[in-house]
Amino acid sequence: MEAILIPVVVMGITGVLMGLFLAYASKKFEVEKDPKVEAILAILPGVNCGACGYPGCSGYATGVAQEGAKMTLCAPGGPKVAGKIGEIMGVEVEMPVKKKPAAKKPVEKKEAPKAQTGEPITASAEFIEKNKRMLTKFKAAFDSGDKEAYEKLENLAKTANKDELLKYYEEIKTGKIIPEPGASPVAPAQTGEPITASAEFIEKNKRMLTKFKVAFDSGDKEAYEKLENLAKTAQKDELLKYYEEIKTGKIIPEPGASPAATSANETEVKTVTKEEAKKQEAVYCSVLGDGLCVPEQNEEVQKGLSKALEEEIK
Repeated sequence: MEAILIPVVVMGITGVLMGLFLAYASKKFEVEKDPKVEAILAILPGVNCGACGYPGCSGYATGVAQEGAKMTLCAPGGPKVAGKIGEIMGVEVEMPVKKKPAAKKPVEKKEAPKAQTGEPITASAEFIEKNKRMLTKFKAAFDSGDKEAYEKLENLAKTANKDELLKYYEEIKTGKIIPEPGASPVAPAQTGEPITASAEFIEKNKRMLTKFKVAFDSGDKEAYEKLENLAKTAQKDELLKYYEEIKTGKIIPEPGASPAATSANETEVKTVTKEEAKKQEAVYCSVLGDGLCVPEQNEEVQKGLSKALEEEIK
């Protein structure tokens, strides 16, 4: 009997002692709960969605009360829960304002380029054709007020010693336009004294004369000096003569409307007529014999030939 009672008593005493120890330990090592955590946890929706970035509502409540987490992170609770959390924490809560997406700007329709009006630059068609891209870029930059762009183009021209290009840049700045090389404005009617070349000479050399005049009128020294050198090399003294006349301001008339050509034609007619008269005289002499062709013996014949010659000339 005693063998049974002794173990039971020992176990009972041990249990009581262990109970007293646990009670003491729980009181000694008890972790105090933050009342704010409890209060915040009480007002949270309790869905434990994790949208706030914490492991459930308990973790978020602890984060707000003890770690200074934002009080506006509870998406299910919204502004109402955020306001209550602010009251518990003793601060005023401002909900972030959602920015509306920026309205898309309407796409601007590009207008077709307006037809250019105004006086054209003085460059030759050949120069415009060769430098059209640079001239157009400069005009577009200047018209749009892009100072950086058109000054860059000017500096490039200065670096490359393109003085002529710079000259036309300055003309563009004054409002002059860049005509299409093949559609340049119709040249105004020429006025002034025509060059003294014959119609035949003008017809034969019209292209060279016109190129020289265009280059000289536009101030393209390189172009018209090149034409002069070509004429010198080919020993075209007559062409050089008319180049000089063009430099004085004389115009190149149409071959059929040249006063000088008319007078030249008349001179040529006279020359041909004289030659024909001599031929007639030679034929006449061959028929009558040399003796009859002596002026002293054939005065009447000579008078007849002279009269015919005068009539031809008139």
